[in-house]
Amino acid sequence: MKKYLIILLLFGWVGVVWGQVNIDYGNYTIDITATPPINYESEIDYRNGKDTNGTLKFKYNIRIPEKFNLTITKNSVSQPILSVPQAFTPSPLVLFQGTMVFDRNTEYLVTITDANGDNKKVYKLRTKSDWSWTTTFGANAIFFTNRNKFISKVSSDNNLIVEEVQDKKQMEFMPAIMFTFMNNHKDVSFGFTGALGVNLEEIAVFTGVSIGVGQNIILTAGAAGHKQTRPKSDYYIGQVIESSTTSDNLNESQYRFNPFFGISFRIAKNPFGKKSE
Repeated sequence: MKKYLIILLLFGWVGVVWGQVNIDYGNYTIDITATPPINYESEIDYRNGKDTNGTLKFKYNIRIPEKFNLTITKNSVSQPILSVPQAFTPSPLVLFQGTMVFDRNTEYLVTITDANGDNKKVYKLRTKSDWSWTTTFGANAIFFTNRNKFISKVSSDNNLIVEEVQDKKQMEFMPAIMFTFMNNHKDVSFGFTGALGVNLEEIAVFTGVSIGVGQNIILTAGAAGHKQTRPKSDYYIGQVIESSTTSDNLNESQYRFNPFFGISFRIAKNPFGKKSE
């Protein structure tokens, strides 16, 4: 419930600043007093208080100055509006009342224009999209890495020859920041991930498929592109070389792709929480 309290505080702050918009999750009401009309946008968390049909209903009260026009659309479809006779409202403003029903991917546009239709202001109320980008931090294990390289060695006959050093390490760990496109309304969701990893020696890029567990734990598998030092094809083991030949002459850096598996966390929240919390 903490996140809902934060949202309520944010909405309350907006209402105090503008003196125009009040979204009350306790009574499920939306009050807009457009004096004067402004452009406004807010995100509705429809999961807080949704009914058995999976929707969230708000009663709205919209007050606009006289000689202004009001239109309301839901996902680009015009909605009927009902004005309350001014005899029942002691205010000089015109009052409109009705109901807004929010579901996933719902957007209401409350458009107010003057008599000439020139001065248009839009109040946008929308729910969060099912799919969005989530940023997490974690570590990725890169498999089947091969960092064999050539070195120079003095042979038994005092010649300088090429020798290969075998790298027996088959796995490397690298911290990474992960960007996952996934469904934020499910406790378990598959998604697509791109990531950037950095250690003291190199930068790596990652891409793959992910599964989000709970609210903030993301498991990812895919391919990692990272720089590896590899022997140059111009040389071979046992070749006699000049004394001026260095390790940089014998080897070259190449970007190669290797499989990886990673785990990451969105540390701003409880890693074991559910989407519905």
